[in-house]
Amino acid sequence: MFTDFQFLADSLPCGLIITDHDLNILYCNDFARERILPKETDAPAVNMKEYTFYTTDMRKFNMTECMQSMIDSGKRNFHKTLIVSGKNLERLVYFSVKGLEDRSKELYLFNITDISDEMDCITHSPGTFGKGDYLIRKKIIGHDPKMDEIYRMINLASEADVNVLIQGESGTGKELVADAIHELSNRRNKPFVKVNCAALTETLLESELFGHVKGAFTGAYKDKTGKFEQANGGTIFLDEIGEISQSLQVKLLRVIQEKTIEKVGDNKSVKVDMRIVAATNKDLRELIRKDVFREDLFYRINVFNIVIPPLRQRHLDVPVLVEHFIDHFNRDTYKNIKGVNRDTMKILMDYPWPGNIRELRNAIEHAFVLVKGSIIETGDLPDEIRKKVNRRLADETIRSKDQELSASVYYSDSFRKTRSGRLKINKEQLTDVLELNDWNQSKTAQYLGISRVALWKKMKKFQL
Repeated sequence: MFTDFQFLADSLPCGLIITDHDLNILYCNDFARERILPKETDAPAVNMKEYTFYTTDMRKFNMTECMQSMIDSGKRNFHKTLIVSGKNLERLVYFSVKGLEDRSKELYLFNITDISDEMDCITHSPGTFGKGDYLIRKKIIGHDPKMDEIYRMINLASEADVNVLIQGESGTGKELVADAIHELSNRRNKPFVKVNCAALTETLLESELFGHVKGAFTGAYKDKTGKFEQANGGTIFLDEIGEISQSLQVKLLRVIQEKTIEKVGDNKSVKVDMRIVAATNKDLRELIRKDVFREDLFYRINVFNIVIPPLRQRHLDVPVLVEHFIDHFNRDTYKNIKGVNRDTMKILMDYPWPGNIRELRNAIEHAFVLVKGSIIETGDLPDEIRKKVNRRLADETIRSKDQELSASVYYSDSFRKTRSGRLKINKEQLTDVLELNDWNQSKTAQYLGISRVALWKKMKKFQL
């Protein structure tokens, strides 16, 4: 059916595909097959479903659902910019799809334009096109503007093969940041080894990091490979690095400087090549002032620094995180919780979250145990969260009333009227009263015992 037009279609500088109602490919020109829609295998595709498409925010795109939606809405065409993945090559393409009829059969014409070069975003390494932000935002949930800077820093850290120090309170997601840095770096295909420095004694931590030889100490029945060797070629994540002893700090400094280690009980040097990503919830500069942490080691690990803000400083992320954890626990528990009610969300937004994201996760998990319907209510939250928010709101109300009362007493004593009955007030005092009444002129005039016209004249006099 399409033979007469094949020469013309193959000469077009764009992809042209015709499918039936079930997306079986009836015709595909050379441009689409060879340059725009490469598959993982060399066998030609027989159906559009064989291709992998992603939206520009790296969500998997379902072509079948999109076509069905087009039909259901009564539309005859749709336009979409998508990422096409295959053969270690990813391209940004513009799809223009139009419904056709041929002898009462429903056909679809796909006009596909490669816009990768125009957008300067074609890539030739697997999984890198748009993957940076996609991977980061998949691992680290957050839309608050403060997190955009963290995403930028992660991308920068992944591109430079230098040691990184991640700082932040407990529960802010330092390990997730380390994960993202490694997975986006050139070392992503090599080991990523994690060590919690606070979980082991000095002796055990030394053996864990450097390894030991048989007979090095009581209980050393065989040789052990340390974490530094295990991470060779990749990344080692030293969590809570502020907890390590000064003697271990000296040995760690030597590892960084000389790129060699010595196993416990052995005097032979072993060459290692790994990147160090360290994390701490402590102020290392303060520890340096107290002679607890070595300054030279600090500068060795703090080549690139990322500081993660606590959850209380990015409260706009709370609803997003709540939704994320609800989805997570729905999968784990096979429940179908739809969300939280308005009062519950208000409590979650008002709570300061000293335990950060980890505490929020625990709160939602606690609610899943108690929830009876499909919506989480205030009574499903942990008692300490509800009580702390209610107590804080009560304190704020009392403080507000105290301030209003003290201001009322102050102004009643401070304002004096002249013999003619005019109010004697300066600009600063008038500004304070206006702010006290939320700049409502009627309330302010009533408060001062004057007319609105008199208030307006005074505001004009002081250029308020």
